[in-house]
Formats: sequence, structure tokens, C-alpha cells
Amino acid sequence: MKVFCRSLLIIFSTALLSACGRSDLIRLRILTPVVETEKDHSILTDTKESSSSSYTNTSNGGSLYFLLKSIGLGYSTVTTKFEKTGTNLKETTTLKTNFYDLAFSLGENYSFMWGAGVLSGLEHERYLEYTDEGKDQLWVKSDPVGHSLFFMLGHHGFGFETLVGYRVNFIKTEFYDSNIPSHMGKYPATGKDVSYKDTKINLTTSQVQLGIGITF
Repeated sequence: MKVFCRSLLIIFSTALLSACGRSDLIRLRILTPVVETEKDHSILTDTKESSSSSYTNTSNGGSLYFLLKSIGLGYSTVTTKFEKTGTNLKETTTLKTNFYDLAFSLGENYSFMWGAGVLSGLEHERYLEYTDEGKDQLWVKSDPVGHSLFFMLGHHGFGFETLVGYRVNFIKTEFYDSNIPSHMGKYPATGKDVSYKDTKINLTTSQVQLGIGITF
């Protein structure tokens, strides 16, 4: 099965590169996330939880690219909301990320674009609610680091493009543990209802994107 998948990937890549030659077009492209990959991004654990928690991920935002022939610059902003709900504990996170992107493109009628972005800004809010203890905010440090990788396929016709892409964002940050609520502690936390393993937060978010483009 692995050999078949690798062979299929090689055939697809060869066909794609053969169809996508060097481009002489000027392109303006806009994409927006339509699907956020399902993943548990929580950092807190209910020490008394006996059943599985449920979680939901949603995202919105957009990317704007200007390409001169085969190279271009872009700016992306993605706001992702994670919510994990258990019997007693509910953890809600809102993550707004901004990236400066560098993109490369091949092809005209059928095109392939790929590139990378560097994190230029982050707004990170994380809240926990535990039964009758009320709602508390975990304060996150303001010096995050991160980057992003992306690729996109496009079809061109009559001066317009239809686009589909995929983006992965990698973010590292940390929260302050000096002002956490009294019912929360670092694992193994004796007598605490909510525990965490570390103050460091490593997040990997990913989105399927759709968009349109204009060529000149």
C-alpha cells in the first residue's frame, strides 16, 4: 500500500510539474479558509473526568497575494476558535494570527503555488470554566514565534482563476502560571480539579482554503 501511495504521488507530481511551466502573468489572488482540521488543542485536564470530552474547531480570515510572474508576496490573517467541553471543564481558545508570506508559482492555465510565511502578530485568549468556579482567563505571553507553510492549485480562464489551497501554521507561546486560579495546578496536582503539564504551548493549525484570482 505504501509503495502504491508513493508511486501515485510521484506520478501526480510529475504530471503537475509538466503541466505547470513558468508563468508570465501578473496575478492578484484572494483565499479564505473554509475547513479547519479537527484537532484537540487543549492544554488543561479535568482530574475527575470519567468520560470523553467533545471539541469543535472553526476558523475565518483570508489571504491576499500579489504575484509578478513566478514570485510574489502575500499577507494572511487567520482567526481560529477551539472549544473543548467536558462534564465539568470547558476550555475555550481564540487564536488570531497574522503572517507575511513569500510565494512561488508555476503554470498559467493550470498553476501550482507554494510558499512560507513568518508570524507577524498573535492575539491569544484562553479561558477555562469549571462547574461552580466561574470563568477564568489564562494570560498568555506576548512574545510568540511561528511560521506557516502553504500550497495552492489554480485554474485560469478568461482573466480569472479558481483556487483551492491548504495551509499549516506552527505557533509557539507560553502562559503565565503566577496568576492561575486556586483550583488549577501543574500535573501531578494534589487536590486540584484542573491540571496542566507545562506552561509552554505548541499549536499546529491547518485549513483548507478556497479563493479566486485576477490575471493581467
